[in-house]
Formats: sequence, structure tokens, C-alpha cells
Amino acid sequence: MSRKRKKKSGSGRRSPRQSTVSTSSRAPLADAFGGLFDYRRKLAEHRTALARDAARAMIDGLITVAPGRSDDELEDDFCARYGAAMTQFEGNALEDMVSPEDFTHALLAVIDERLHEAAEAGADVAVLQRLLTVVAGVLPVPLSESARDLVARHVSAGAAKQVARGRTVTGPVLWAHDVYGSRRAVVAPFTSSDGPDRWYLWDVDTCGYEVVAVHSGFYPSAESALAAWRESVGQAAAGAALIPVDDVETLGSLLSGEVERLRIGGENEEQYAEFLRSRRLSRTVREAVRRARGRTSVRLTAAKAEAQFAQRLRELGYHDGTAGDRPDAGPAGADELAAEMAESWSPHDQAALYPFCSPHKVAATVLHLRDFYNDDFAAALVAVLPEWIRFLAEHTGMAAELTERCLAYASGELQFPGILDDKGRPNPMARVAE
Repeated sequence: MSRKRKKKSGSGRRSPRQSTVSTSSRAPLADAFGGLFDYRRKLAEHRTALARDAARAMIDGLITVAPGRSDDELEDDFCARYGAAMTQFEGNALEDMVSPEDFTHALLAVIDERLHEAAEAGADVAVLQRLLTVVAGVLPVPLSESARDLVARHVSAGAAKQVARGRTVTGPVLWAHDVYGSRRAVVAPFTSSDGPDRWYLWDVDTCGYEVVAVHSGFYPSAESALAAWRESVGQAAAGAALIPVDDVETLGSLLSGEVERLRIGGENEEQYAEFLRSRRLSRTVREAVRRARGRTSVRLTAAKAEAQFAQRLRELGYHDGTAGDRPDAGPAGADELAAEMAESWSPHDQAALYPFCSPHKVAATVLHLRDFYNDDFAAALVAVLPEWIRFLAEHTGMAAELTERCLAYASGELQFPGILDDKGRPNPMARVAE
């Protein structure tokens, strides 16, 4: 880790294997750990109770409306209610927040509870069985695995197979991108339970540290999905057209097919409404196009970019090597500047998306550099950012006019609209016009 970063870990050096805690201190320390474990247990129980209460209200509401809804309508209603509930949890105090995974488990537990109650009372369970298949049908990995045994216990083998199979892709998967290549649309047709196929849109933003779908949802046609995406992205997507996906590796970088172990969070109600379904359908799409093995996108790895940019800086007069680890070591050299710039650019581990540049991406990078590095080194990185932009523009063949638009945000004096939340913090889930 660079000496110039603000956030430093403690020393990695360890003393010889000798405890620094005296015998007399161990009992209070054990008591402290015991208290921590007890607190965490009570916190988990509290959150479980909150999730169960919200799940009961949501499931009972769905049971009430289910008889008058088609399967597609019931699924849409489930997603909308899920989004509303998760948004309410997000707005709570920290101890009252419930994760998407925990709330989903609570929903399944309540459905199981209601099925057992109905069976014991000799009541009709058809509505509950139908609701179970609808809910299980939108769950992505690994949550879908949690529902598997529940489905097997309560519905027929044929229905269980249909749940496992889920919606199927009925035609070519299409995609488009804006003029910068940093904002993507993926559109795919899926089977419908009671009408014509519906087209699902993913509006994918690659300008932040993580690739995120800032919007997703069903549309009646590919054309309406594209129109909605163009309107959101703005002028940068005015001429974009949908074409068949021809690069499975890039598609895999755009769509997440499961609930991530680590998430950035910050979803709004609309995004939470599609949180489960978007990931489930992403996996279906990726499997549907896995035979498309072409690699048509421009690629650049962070490691290759680092090496090439370091050489470019040397040619511009920057000295070799790094400045060392002393506070008075002097200005950073080409190697250190290139290494930190390459690591700070995103998405760091997606070679098919990494080299693209946009004003949005540049503005987000400036915010990151100034937040993550000490002021002097952040200023040094911001100073070489214009050259980094030109380097990437040459690699991707970006037009001169677009390059100039990116350069306008390199100093940080211009603030890109919409990328900060109401507290002035970067919002990676913001859906902004490019």
C-alpha cells in the first residue's frame, strides 16, 4: 500500500509469539468478548423479528390479492412490495436494518408457516402453493437454493421443475452502448405466463468502482426498453441501436447472476424492487448466450495499462521508480503514479470495460482520488489524469470531441450532475444522464 494513501492499515510486523495481555487482564477481556457475542446474538434476534413481522404483513397482503392476479401480475406485485419493504429497512437506524438475504429467508419462512396452518385447518392451499412458486421463481443464487426444499415439500414435481427452470429466453439477447462505451443496455425477451413475451432491460453503469445495474425491469417490447434507456442516458445514447450480443465475456462483466457476497448498497425503492428478479434473469441470459464466444470489445487490463502509462510518463519527463516511504521522499515517480492511477480507474478487474472513458467516469475518479489519497499525492494524480484520459482515448479510438468533454472534468472544478447523494457523498447507484 502506498505511503501516500490516507487510509493505512496498521503495521504488518508481529512481535515474537508472546502475549502482550497480562494474566490479570485476560478475565476482563474475556468478559468484553462475551458481552460482544451476546450483543450480536440479541441484535440478530431483533433483526430476525423485524424481518418476520414485515414478511407476515407482505405475504398476507399477497394472499389477499392473489386470486385476482395473473402469475405475472402477482410476481410484479411481489417485487414492488419487496422494494418498498427493503427501502423502509434501509431508512431505519443501524440496529433495525435487515439485509435482502435475511428478509427473503423470512418471506419463505412465513409462506411455509401459512401452508402448514392451512393444511392443519383443512383449508385450500392452492393460492399459497401458487404464491410459493411465484416467489421462488424470482430468487437468484444462492437464495434459490434455500427455497428448493420448501418447493419440493409443498408443490408437485412438475411445478417444482418449472420453478427451477424459471422464465426462458425466447429470442436473441440484444445490447447497446452510449458514445463513450461506459453505459450499456442489455435487453432480452422472456416467456410470459399469460400473454406475449416481455422484454427485460438492464441499464448498466460502469463508471463507478463496481459495475451496477442502475435500472432494470420489464417492458412490452425491445423498442420501448431502448427508448426508456435512451431517455435516461440522454444525448450520449441518442444514436444507440440494439444489436445481438456477440461477446459473452463482456456480457458476463455487465450482468451479475447472483446475490453478491459484498454489496455497495444504497439501492432506492425501484432498484430494490428488481433486486432479486434482475439477478435471477441475469443468470438466465448469461446461460442463454454462453455459446456466443466472440470477443469484439476493446480490451485493456489494469496491469497492461499501468506499464504503458508509466512509459508514457517517462517520455514526458517523469523520473523512474517510486518516491519511497519517507514523508520527505519528494515527488512520486512515473511508476508510482501509473500504478495508483491504474488501480484507481474502474472497473479494475473487467478488461472489456476498463479502458472506456466518459465525463461521468472522470468526475467519479477525481472524487475517489481526493478522498482516498493524501492531498499532495491526490493533486499529483489529478495533474496526470488528463494524460491518462488521452492514453485511454488513443487505446479505444475515442473521438476528439468526446475526449475534450472528458478532459473538462479532469481538474475536478466542474461537478458532474447527479453523482452525489443528498448528503454530498458519491452515490454509485445514481441513475444519471451521461
